[in-house]
Amino acid sequence: MNASLDDLYLFTQTVVHGGISAAADANNMQRSKVSRRLQELEKNLGFQLLIRTTRTIELTEHGTRLFELVGQSIEHVQEGLNVMNEYQRELSGKVRLAIPSALMSSAAFNSIITAYTTRYPDISVEIENHQESVDLKRQAFDLQLLPSVVKVTDDSYVQFSLLPYRSHFVASKAYLGRYAPIRDITDLKQHRLLTNRYNANLLEPELHIALKSDDLHLLRSMAIAGNGIAFIPQAHSKPDLADGLLTEVLPEFTHPKQHLTLIYPSSLFLPNKVKALIELFREKFK
Repeated sequence: MNASLDDLYLFTQTVVHGGISAAADANNMQRSKVSRRLQELEKNLGFQLLIRTTRTIELTEHGTRLFELVGQSIEHVQEGLNVMNEYQRELSGKVRLAIPSALMSSAAFNSIITAYTTRYPDISVEIENHQESVDLKRQAFDLQLLPSVVKVTDDSYVQFSLLPYRSHFVASKAYLGRYAPIRDITDLKQHRLLTNRYNANLLEPELHIALKSDDLHLLRSMAIAGNGIAFIPQAHSKPDLADGLLTEVLPEFTHPKQHLTLIYPSSLFLPNKVKALIELFREKFK
């Protein structure tokens, strides 16, 4: 006995809609095709399911038993698919993000979240601090932002590069005035370096990292206070350089370019509320 699930579905549709023509209309099919598929189902099962009249259909005893057997489960599947379809369309509910702590207070990220929550007031946003790659599906996150140096645990996720950036060494003039001029990387061995976990991997192992923190504001503040040389993203120190609070160290030295990566599951399964947030990130960082 070999019954096609598609044919079983058409059988239940015929019963639910009260006829072959009505089932064909409901499923955008030709009546002749539905009738032919029902005949094929009866042939495969080895018994008659329907008694066909001019305008209506009547279930045989076997047909009644089959409908009781499969009708309810297929109906539940259809209801579930309808719910999933609504989920894809709706712009309400909850969106969960996993981001590094350094980004939580950044102006760019704040502007994106402000624009998103203003534009879609029926959507609630949950943001958690995660420095490493999370399992989006198992941990129920919709998106994650990470620097490119972090390995993503699931290669099936989409990884969209948002913002290329470089880091550099900065210190206060008062700090630099207490030491001999710094002419090359080896001179940094005599200094306290302040950086985060991502940038630490870019530094030579013989250099002394006095503080490793994911809080970029802390690193910048300590550098301004003369507590060492910070190795932080250029964009983060730009205002302090303009105000004279910090000075660039070894400006001719070029460090590898990094970028922020937006990580999310396949776009085929994204609800519209997540797609809308992704578009805001792309608009901001394009």
